[in-house]
Amino acid sequence: MKPLASLTDDAFAEQVGRALRDLHDAPEALQRQALAAFAQRIPTPTERFQAAAAAIRERIVAVLGSDSWRGGGLAHGMRSLRGDTRHLLYNAGGRDIDLRISPAAEAYCLAGQILGPDESGMVELSCDGDAVQSTHVTALDALGEFRIQGLRRGNYRMVLRLGSTELELPAVDVGEPVA
Repeated sequence: MKPLASLTDDAFAEQVGRALRDLHDAPEALQRQALAAFAQRIPTPTERFQAAAAAIRERIVAVLGSDSWRGGGLAHGMRSLRGDTRHLLYNAGGRDIDLRISPAAEAYCLAGQILGPDESGMVELSCDGDAVQSTHVTALDALGEFRIQGLRRGNYRMVLRLGSTELELPAVDVGEPVA
C-alpha cells in the first residue's frame, strides 16, 4: 500500500470508499467507552466565574514619592550629601515600594521591598539597551524583599506581579547620577 500523502485524489477517494465498505465498526460498548474517555467536561457556572476572575488583572501605575538623587529642600547636614546608593520610594495601590540601587564592581545591584498587604509575587525587570534586551525575573521572599544583581547601566522597566494585581513602576535609571 502506498503512503496516503503520495496518492492522487481519485486513488485516495477509492481507498476511503473501500475502508467504509470493508471495515466493520467497533462494538458499541467500546465506542461508548472511547467517547466517554474523551468527552469534554462542561465547567459549572462557579468554575467559569472563578476562571474569569483569575484572568482579570488589575494594573496600577506607581508614583515616585522620593528619590535620594533629586535635590530636596528638607534634608540637612550629612543627610543632604549624595551617596553612591540611590534610594527610591514609590507608592501604588496601598503599597510602598522601597528600592535601593548601589554599585557592585562593574555592575549595579537593585534591592527592594514591597511594603503593604502581604502577598507573594514576582518582580520582572527589563531593559532595552543598544540592540540587546535583558530581562530579570525574581520572586519576592516572605518579607516582600527581592534582590537583582549584575545590572548594567540603563533605563529599566519594572513590573511587580502580586496576586491579581500588577504594579508598574515608571522607568528606573540605573547608573551614575546626573550632575
